[in-house]
Amino acid sequence: MSKATKIVLGTIGVSALLSIGIVINLVLLSA
Repeated sequence: MSKATKIVLGTIGVSALLSIGIVINLVLLSA
């Protein structure tokens, strides 16, 4: 894989983890 592809996949991965974390926090707070 090229360097650019790895950077893009890494960015998407981090964004996904952050989104999941935010959703979990909202669920825990509202529960």
